[in-house]
Amino acid sequence: MKKERNNNFKIITNKKAPPRKTPPKSQWRDIVGSMKAGDWFIVDEVDRARVLVGCGKYARGRYSLYQHPEIEQTYVFTITK
Repeated sequence: MKKERNNNFKIITNKKAPPRKTPPKSQWRDIVGSMKAGDWFIVDEVDRARVLVGCGKYARGRYSLYQHPEIEQTYVFTITK
């Protein structure tokens, strides 16, 4: 039996899309964008992957994430450039 799709979308190609009313928001862009070289914060083990993905986009090539030397299951995120 073939499934039928309900195509309720009409693709418009003859005019521009309307402008956004609100700017796109990113928590990580706000956090990392305001950081300067030498600024840092502490990250728990459970948030490590989330921070890597979010900050990797907005701080590509100018950050470091490493294990805290004294506190277990904790990492240090620092802006290097």
